[in-house]
Amino acid sequence: MSLIPNFTAVQVAGLPSQILFTDTSTDSDAAIVSREVFLETDSGSFLVPQGTTTDFVLWALANATITIDALDKDYALALTVNWLDEDGNVLYTKTILSGETLYNETFDYYLTQMMTANKNLIDDNDFFPNKSLLRTYIDSGNQSIELASDQTNAQLCYDEATKLRLSSQYYYNANA
Repeated sequence: MSLIPNFTAVQVAGLPSQILFTDTSTDSDAAIVSREVFLETDSGSFLVPQGTTTDFVLWALANATITIDALDKDYALALTVNWLDEDGNVLYTKTILSGETLYNETFDYYLTQMMTANKNLIDDNDFFPNKSLLRTYIDSGNQSIELASDQTNAQLCYDEATKLRLSSQYYYNANA
């Protein structure tokens, strides 16, 4: 029987630098001995954990899951898993386009908490419009992936959201 390759990839709540991969493949192939995972950015570079000397991360066949700690911001990624034989030949492959947005999503929720703790922030001339802009960038990046499989535009949107997050002292006045 042939493998029907499949996997899921989700960021770990509270640990936005990590992605948890789970092999959800069905059927089997006795020739498969290992897997490799690629996290490819829109520019064609690959993200790997610090100290990794390859463009990929090996994923032992004995483990149904693997956590890869390689993110330093939000990314639109082409995530590829290859299933390999004993000679390292690719027998099966699957790629999904994914928006990894937990850095900015977590910050957006923090702003929501600030807003509910201080209702005057809603009336602030800067706070709410900038919070809305952050949300718009995140959502637009997600739409770029979900509706158009557009990794480049998704990354542009995520980068704009990241700029707002990293320069938050200029956009979100907590003293309103």
